[in-house]
Parts: sequence; C-alpha cells; structure tokens
Amino acid sequence: MSESRGATYYVNNQTGNNDNTGLSPDTSVATIAKAIQLSQTSDRIELKNTGIAYREPMLFRQLGGQPDRPFLVEGNGSVLSGLKTIDSSKWETVKENLYVLTLETTPYGNPYLVSQGKRLEQAKGLESIEPEQHFWNRKSNQVYFRCATNKQPTDYQLEATLTTSGFTLGSASYIICRNLICEHFSNDGFNIHGDCRGIRLENVIARHNGDDGISIHESGGLMVQNAYVHDNYYGIQDVNASRSVYNGVLAERNQIGVSLVGGYHSLVDCQIRNSAQKEIDIAGSNPKHLIGAEQNLLCKTILFAQNVSLFGNGNRMGLSVRNGASAIMEQSVISGSETGLFVDRNSHCHLSLSAITGCHEILKSESQNSFFDFNIYGPGQINWLGTEFQPDQWADYLKISQRDQHSKMGTVTVAKDGIVSIPADSSASDMEKKVGPSAPFTFSPPQNQSPQN
Repeated sequence: MSESRGATYYVNNQTGNNDNTGLSPDTSVATIAKAIQLSQTSDRIELKNTGIAYREPMLFRQLGGQPDRPFLVEGNGSVLSGLKTIDSSKWETVKENLYVLTLETTPYGNPYLVSQGKRLEQAKGLESIEPEQHFWNRKSNQVYFRCATNKQPTDYQLEATLTTSGFTLGSASYIICRNLICEHFSNDGFNIHGDCRGIRLENVIARHNGDDGISIHESGGLMVQNAYVHDNYYGIQDVNASRSVYNGVLAERNQIGVSLVGGYHSLVDCQIRNSAQKEIDIAGSNPKHLIGAEQNLLCKTILFAQNVSLFGNGNRMGLSVRNGASAIMEQSVISGSETGLFVDRNSHCHLSLSAITGCHEILKSESQNSFFDFNIYGPGQINWLGTEFQPDQWADYLKISQRDQHSKMGTVTVAKDGIVSIPADSSASDMEKKVGPSAPFTFSPPQNQSPQN
C-alpha cells in the first residue's frame, strides 16, 4: 500500500497560527481541527511534538483516503489529551470541605477529575464521598469534590476529562494513524464508528481513558500494529459486526483487557495482563441498529487468538466465552487467574497447543461442543458440564469428557515473555507436541511520554 500523495498540513500548538496555510513546518496551523478543515481526500496531517499536549480531539467525518492512497496522520509521539482545566472560582461551597461545580453538560462516557496528573478516586455516591474523592452526578451535571482538612479546590490544580474521545472516525475510510498517544478522554482514546474501512493504527498508546482505549463499532475494519493500551476501563472493546486484527499489543492494568461483543477479531503475538476483572471477555450480541443482526453470524462474535499470553495476577478470569460466542485459541498461555478458561453452554471454544496454569479452576466448560486437546494444565480443578474434577481425578475427567485425550496435567512454568517450559520431572514432560507460544512476546513500546500539561 502506498502512502498519501496529496498535500501535507503541519500542526504546531506552540508556534502555529490558524491564519497560515499549514503547508510547511514554518507555516504550521495551530490546531488539529484547522488542519482537518483544510484537508481533502488522501492528504496528510503531521503533528509537531512540542512536549505540550494537544487538548482537542482529532475528528474525521467522511474524510479519508482510498485503498491505494490512504490518508496519513503522523503524530510523531504527540499527545492528544481530553483534559480541561477547571476555573477554581467556579467551585461553590456546599458545606465544610465539600464543594460543587455545575457544568452545562456532562460528557459521554465515564468522566473523572485529575489533580496534578493523577486521577482522583470516584465515590459511589454523594453520601459516601471521602476526602480527596469526587462524585459526578450526571443527571444534574454537577461534580462534587471533598477537600482534605484545611484545603480548598485551588490547592489541587483540578482538571477534568471534559472531551469525549480522542482519535475519532465517523464513516471515514483508508486512514493510517501512527505514533500518536490518546489519554484522559471521558470515553475512548481511539473511537471508530460507522462505515469505516481500511483503518490502520501503528505504534499508538491509549491510556487513562474513561471507557475504552481502542474501540471499533458497526461493521468497520481495523488493523492495529504495535500498541500499548493501559489504565483504561476496557483496554480494547470492539463491538457489533466489526472486524479487527491486533498484532503486537500489550494491554495492562485495565479493568477488562479485551472485550469483544460481536464481530470477527484476531489477536496474534499479544500479551494481556494485570486486568482487574478479566483478561479477555467475549460475548455474542444482537445489535438492534444493524440490519438483520439476529441472522448475521458476525454478531455472534468470533475470536482467533494465537501466541497470546494472559497473565491474571489473581483476577477473576483469564478467558471468558459467553452468549453464543466462539473462541479459537492456539499456542497460547493463560496463567494466574481464579478461573483460567470459562465457556458457557451456548458458546464454543477450540483450545489446542496451549497451557493453563496457576489457576484455582483451570477450566470450566458448560459447552458440550467445545474442543480441547494437546494442551497442558497445571494442577487445578476442572469443571466439565457441572461435574468437578480435582487434580487427582485427571483420568476420570478424560474418560467422562472424551476431551483432552492428548493433553497432560502436570507442573508447568511460564516466563514473562509467555514461553512455556516443562520440568523434566513433570508428569507432562512427555508431551507429543510443543505447547504454548511458539515465539516469545517481544514489545517495543511506542514513544511513551509522561502525561503533558
């Protein structure tokens, strides 16, 4: 695929001027919005990384490129930030140490307050708000903040995630976006809606967003090469009948690492780790706004996962397959979750050449149609169609389930790069085939700067 051969518009948020043409670094415009306004099909936008965040979204509506001439966005490691500074004079006293800010509107998603670059904890209700916590009342468009004793809002340099999403596409196709960081948006860092074909993200970071790091909707197509998604609610959440391919992605410290609700998706050479709830959760759906969704097999959700490592670190679940979804996982490893793999009765999982270890419950399958074989399981409980098998009942599990006839249960070790090894004295040492990722997970993080002001 050739790159854009149209005009290039340069953006510099320190020295640019929107009265300029934007056609050279010396005549840069000041805002991304102006560069988009000037752009036409298959043009190019280049951001100057000034060390100061661009506090605006990058919104493309029905503007992009063609298959042989994609529109190119070069971020050069720049940061898009959804933070807006709060005028301290706007806070009103409710009672001692408790203040309220009234907004015209509340942004979509999960907005929150930030103090000196740090996210402030959000209380579940106004009555339970503790010092240096906030509560966002969506119905009244009011934000409550309780200061510590002898402090006022002016002492906190408060900001809020008042912009909905960062890199945002609405029916825009054939766009390459690379070397861009999206952070502190109330909704998504990278948000793709509508008829979006041929979208590529390369060397991107999505962090500290209220909902998703990266998300594609409807029936759009997305390819992601080398991305770091961390400290969002969902690291990745792709839905409806979308199609996405992820290669070389590290997702960590999200509530849920990867959520897939409809569509076909591929995760290859990825590591998902330290998610608070689940590493990967997939579920079939019936999106009412898509024509014939109930008959569209894509809406049932299909995941292909290869050379993927899921490191739970004590969370609830490694891989969850629900509501009619299908997962094909091979040459992968699941480790450290309470339950390694869960498949409900209406779903399907094809698991081979993979290892599940370090989990209290290695496998829980309610599905009679799933396929499991040529795997290694570390010692742990297996629940097959409601019958529980303890580690010393491995032979009973094989006989009753008629699954995993070439699999073994025994001691397994997993390295940080996902590579599985079997000690010589393990009962699984005579495996017929190599199990686990066939190549170590290597990751070169995109230019990962600290949050900017």
